[in-house]
Amino acid sequence: MPPRSAPLRPRDRASRNAAVSLLAVLALGTALMSLAHTGVAVPLLDAIGPGGDTVVVQAAVGFAVAAAGFAAATVGLRRARRWGWALGLVVLTATLFAAAVPFRGPGSVLGISLAVAGLLALAMPGTRASLKPSTD
Repeated sequence: MPPRSAPLRPRDRASRNAAVSLLAVLALGTALMSLAHTGVAVPLLDAIGPGGDTVVVQAAVGFAVAAAGFAAATVGLRRARRWGWALGLVVLTATLFAAAVPFRGPGSVLGISLAVAGLLALAMPGTRASLKPSTD
């Protein structure tokens, strides 16, 4: 039988829930960005993206991969799995670099800001403390 862990403190749960919520919003946002880069008009995103019927296949694929990564990290972190936390770090770090190089104005500022916020949410001590112990 696995050893019993200490009860989860409410602030640790709140910390993890904040990270889960942010990752879920990023999954939805990157999925919408992928859609916008396929030429579909998305009203709010047209102001900061290619807009209208302009298709940017590489960006659409990149955003789709990021959306899948954020969705998987959200599920893992929601279930308090360490792999979800690690995947979140990887996807957020890749997002940070992809938004920064090359710099594309307001879209890059938004991407960098959200990636940093996500990394800070994952770095909070309560987020890691709320994860289930590894079974290794």
